[in-house]
Amino acid sequence: MYNKINTLGSLLLTSVSAFAQQAGQVQGSEQSPQQVVVNGSQTDIEASQDFVAGKVIIGRKQIEQSGLQNVTEILKRDPVITLGKDGRISLLGLPGYTQILLDGRAPMGKSPLELDLSQVDKIEIIKSTTAETGPFGIAGTINVISRKIERKIQQQLNLGVTETRGEYGANGTWRMNQFSPESLWSFSLSANARHNRSPGNGADDQQLLTSLGMQPQFQASRHTLRRDEFSTLTTELAYQFGAGNTLSFKPDYGQITLDQTKTEQRHWVNDRLQQAWQRSTSPLSGYNLPLSWTYDSGDFGQIDTSLRLSQMQNISDSLRIDQDSANPNGANYALRRQHYRDDQSNTIWSFNYSNSISDGHNIKSGLQWTHSRHETRRVYWLNDVVDTSLIWLGGQSQNVEKKYRIFVQDDWRVNKTLALNAGLSMEDQTLNMLEEGMRNQARFRVWSPSAHLSKKLAADQKRQFRLSLARSFRAPDSSQLMLQPAINPFAPCFTNTGCGNNTIDTADSAGNPGLQPERALALNLSYEHGLSRDSQISIDVYSRQIDRKIGSELLLMPVSWAPSPRYVQRPANLGDASIQGVSLNWRVAVTDIWSASPKLDLRGSVGWAHSVMSNLPAQDNHLEGQLPWRAKLGLSYVMANLPVKIDLDANWLPADWLRNNLTQRTYESRQRSLSANAIWTVNPRMRLVMNMDNLFAPEAYTIREYFTDSTTLQTRNKNSAYTRVGIRMELKL
Repeated sequence: MYNKINTLGSLLLTSVSAFAQQAGQVQGSEQSPQQVVVNGSQTDIEASQDFVAGKVIIGRKQIEQSGLQNVTEILKRDPVITLGKDGRISLLGLPGYTQILLDGRAPMGKSPLELDLSQVDKIEIIKSTTAETGPFGIAGTINVISRKIERKIQQQLNLGVTETRGEYGANGTWRMNQFSPESLWSFSLSANARHNRSPGNGADDQQLLTSLGMQPQFQASRHTLRRDEFSTLTTELAYQFGAGNTLSFKPDYGQITLDQTKTEQRHWVNDRLQQAWQRSTSPLSGYNLPLSWTYDSGDFGQIDTSLRLSQMQNISDSLRIDQDSANPNGANYALRRQHYRDDQSNTIWSFNYSNSISDGHNIKSGLQWTHSRHETRRVYWLNDVVDTSLIWLGGQSQNVEKKYRIFVQDDWRVNKTLALNAGLSMEDQTLNMLEEGMRNQARFRVWSPSAHLSKKLAADQKRQFRLSLARSFRAPDSSQLMLQPAINPFAPCFTNTGCGNNTIDTADSAGNPGLQPERALALNLSYEHGLSRDSQISIDVYSRQIDRKIGSELLLMPVSWAPSPRYVQRPANLGDASIQGVSLNWRVAVTDIWSASPKLDLRGSVGWAHSVMSNLPAQDNHLEGQLPWRAKLGLSYVMANLPVKIDLDANWLPADWLRNNLTQRTYESRQRSLSANAIWTVNPRMRLVMNMDNLFAPEAYTIREYFTDSTTLQTRNKNSAYTRVGIRMELKL
């Protein structure tokens, strides 16, 4: 099957290229050299229409008008973004297959999704794989572009507070830009701080299903309180040698502290009582030292090169008290402590070159080299004594990773209505792992060709078809490749002689050094119908054929930390998978349809998808996150007589069962979410913003079933949800 798909893909890539060459020969006498120019007066929709590989742009103007705080919040609002039941954002309902980049590179340390919007210039959403963005965007790529230094004097201050079920938080951002017209130097400084407290509550029950009927096992209650403290300081110093020739140094430092308290009680039907209390604190700190140089030589092209050094450290301490009235060893009380230290350093050098040449070609090429070192140290205590039973879990580990990536890409404007984007990227990765004297190496090299065709209708430049075909990949990360076993906290070791047995629902976890990258053939076909500068309707049809799909397997196997076999869950290549889907997206200003209407904008999407994995039973067989349908609806309304703008956003996801592997399946209840925000522009320099997330806060239900030869173990979970309310003041100083 996969060989047939590969052959079809090669034929399509060849035919697209041949078609473009023929069109170029026919139109060659009529055209002049062209390139994509994003005009500052363009709207985001107009700017997106100029890119061959379907792209959605969220520009600075839209960011400022949104009244939202971070990247995640504004992405949730966009019609092409899908929101999972776990809160993760993605494209095509595939969070694990959506590549997230920061300034075109894999992020180091800080997550682009957590960036305050005052630090973001624009966000690009690419619906397919391109050579420029690399080979790892099977579902597509989200590229967050940070704000660059500006040669103007400005200051901005944002202050806010939040409340979630009686728990309060605060946040603040300050940004300053300075320069002198007589000087070639520019300077900017940005500081961001956030404190947040999030409560959580849940209830569980478990039953054993046999041929004799249902046998109740236990009932449980869970309570959590999480405290996040986040602070960053970013500065940039730039020297402009001349027009298009700039040297920039942009260091930043960040610190995140996660403090979490958990309590859980399990009351068994045989009067057994299990109780667990845990408190963990995890401070993470890191810095980046990027030095970049951009040079525009005019006719000879543009050069962009950078060197980035980064260092991160994460220290985690946890204290856990376990009580079990039915412990077979007689000790029903255990005090556990764990110390975890993680140090990581990265060096990244990149060089990019682009130039527009004759016949409408815009050539881009690049080279990137990455070297990463990651060291981890762990110490375990049981009742204030070093826990020797866990020595095989690895007290110290180290991995060294080297990556090389090259790409070349051609954006060819064949004529005013036809454009082609074709490219090739290659990445070579080598990961050397050392875990307690055991050495493993994982190495792979991937080649990713891609081709994109855009055909505008001659009668209306706002209407166009797009066709994309690409070979793309998903690489396993180091946490999946390293063994790094972890003991399930509800099947712990109560003595230093080793762990006892566990059950299928309390499996330990481990990595798998033998994992191979997933590879996929991606096909996208879309039609965009522009109504005006700010209105567009599009329909997308897509297909993904995935080989060596990474999932999880749940096995009863011998382990080094117990004298008898234990259940272990680990990642594995499960086989082939296929995905087909269609989505309808719209952004419509109602005044484009009815000139006398209020200033009302509508946005939304409706999607349908079908996926299947070849090596799993047919019932409930689909990819995680790939629901049969999903829907989003949003609106923006500007009051006629007041300087107030109101936004509402709703999201619907159906209930579904998912077959995780041969021995496990999961049910998740339907999810409906509603958020609202209002912006009051007090004066040109001040505005007030009120946000309400997760209105009505419906509870979520999950069912997990584990299968053995003759029984089914079923656990039902109920998780409470709460509305978050925030108020923020934005000042231009």
